[in-house]
Amino acid sequence: MELFEHNFVYICKKNKMREEIISAYKDIMLKGVESVNTYTVSKAAGISEKDFYKYFSSIDAVGRAIWAELFHKVQEELSNSEVYKEYGSREKILAYFFTFFDVALPEKAFMLKTYFKPNIIEDYRKKYREFVSHLVEEGIEKQEIKERFTISNYYPEVIWLLHLRLLHFWLHDDSEHHIDTEKAIEVFSKVPLELMGENLFDSLFDSLKFTFERFNLDKFKIF
Repeated sequence: MELFEHNFVYICKKNKMREEIISAYKDIMLKGVESVNTYTVSKAAGISEKDFYKYFSSIDAVGRAIWAELFHKVQEELSNSEVYKEYGSREKILAYFFTFFDVALPEKAFMLKTYFKPNIIEDYRKKYREFVSHLVEEGIEKQEIKERFTISNYYPEVIWLLHLRLLHFWLHDDSEHHIDTEKAIEVFSKVPLELMGENLFDSLFDSLKFTFERFNLDKFKIF
C-alpha cells in the first residue's frame, strides 16, 4: 500500500511539473519573447535545464505535446458521442472538424503562433493523417468511399490540406461565436468529401467501360 501511494505521489508530481513547463512555454510564446528556448522556459518554470530534459527532449517537443494533446481531446470527445458512432466515414471527418474547433478554442492564441511551423505541428499532422487513413479504409470497406486505384492513397493528404485551410480560416475568424467557420467547414468540405464518394465521373466511367466490354465496336465500322 505504501509503495502504491509513493508511486501515485511521484506520478502526480511528475505530471504537475510537466504541466508547469507547458504553461511556462505558452506564456513566453504568447508574450512574444524572441528567445523561446530551454533556458528561458526552465527559468520561468522554476527548474534547471537538466530537469527540463527529464520531461521534454527539446523546446519544440513542448509545442508538439500541446498539439498532440488537442488531437487526443478531440478523439475523447468523439469516442464519448453515441451519435458519432453511427456516422459514415465522411460524416466522421466533418464531425472531427466541428469538434476540433470547439475543443481548440482555449488554445487559439497559441495555435496562431505555431500552426505554420512544421517542426511543431508534425506530430499532430501524423496523428490526424493516421486517423483519416483509418476512416478512408473503413469507408472503402463499407462502400461509402470510392476506391480509385492509387488516387485513394492521396485522400488523407487532401483532407489534411483541407484541415489546414479551415484552421487558417478559423484562426483569423472574428465573427461572433465563429459562425463563419461553421459555414466554411460546410462549404470547403463539400467538394473533397463528395469526390471521395460515388459521383458522376464514376457513372460516366462505368458506362464507357460497359460499352467497350459488352459491345463489339468493330461492327459499327463503315470500312
